[in-house]
Amino acid sequence: MGFLQIASWNIEHLSGAPRADRRQSAFALADHIEMSGIDVISLQEVYLTPADEEVRLGAGQPPIPSRARTERRNADLDVVCYLLEEHLDDAWAYEIVPNRQAGDRSQLCAVMWNTKRLNLDKVAALEVSHADGGDVLWDRKPHLFSFSSEILVWRRAETGEWEQLPEKRRLSLVPLHMKSNYGGVTQNRRVHGKEANSLCAAIERIRAEIDPTLVLIGDTNILNNAEPAIEAFIDGGFLDLNNNDSATYWSLQYKEAPFDRAFVAANRPEFRYTRQYVLRSSDLTAHDRFLSDHYMIKISVKDYVDDADPR
Repeated sequence: MGFLQIASWNIEHLSGAPRADRRQSAFALADHIEMSGIDVISLQEVYLTPADEEVRLGAGQPPIPSRARTERRNADLDVVCYLLEEHLDDAWAYEIVPNRQAGDRSQLCAVMWNTKRLNLDKVAALEVSHADGGDVLWDRKPHLFSFSSEILVWRRAETGEWEQLPEKRRLSLVPLHMKSNYGGVTQNRRVHGKEANSLCAAIERIRAEIDPTLVLIGDTNILNNAEPAIEAFIDGGFLDLNNNDSATYWSLQYKEAPFDRAFVAANRPEFRYTRQYVLRSSDLTAHDRFLSDHYMIKISVKDYVDDADPR
């Protein structure tokens, strides 16, 4: 495949209510993800479910094993992974990472990926600041996911003949869920800016250790591109792919907002054609009811040539 498809979705309190009371449908979530054609997705607002909860598609159906890589599990994501594997014939997995408060069971970030397309090599917490001048920062502690994939590329042998050889590609991915917009615009702008500065500083400290194909993606809660956080990310060497503030969130109460954004490392050839797309239903009420109050965002990254290739 020529491009790696990367997405993010604030999935709105996934499994945050008793199963009988949930508005969301795991079947609808799986349908939306399958339709998007993605390889890896950053998720926000994931809730933990009991590790021993028995999950079935319906009465009389066999139990579905967890697809989680750790003890942190979400039963609805298990169903989604099961359905994606059934429909696409590719196994999917996910990992939920802890918040600043390790005991939190709600509002967690996760990453889910197609294991045929990507291998997860490492997950590491980023050493960001959690307090500054009385402000609490990064309640949803950011983590770096390091992925690798193997693709076939054409290389000329010493004999002059062309041959296909396997080569590794790598991806560094940081899911984002920045401070919510409760507490007032002035406070939130300030905190978002501090969070962005702290994250960029944490990345800079380990930049030599990570692959430069670096994507920050998720729910920033940034209201517009004039916020100080945007300037901090740009100064940190990133491009804001939602700099025109396209709406990625809708609710009857708050209407539309450009919360969800992807930032990619500047001056990298693999991001030459990378743009942010927004996947939304024409029926926003149904989208909110069965899926989320956020729209999925998606980007693509060149995965088929090396840095020297002019394409």
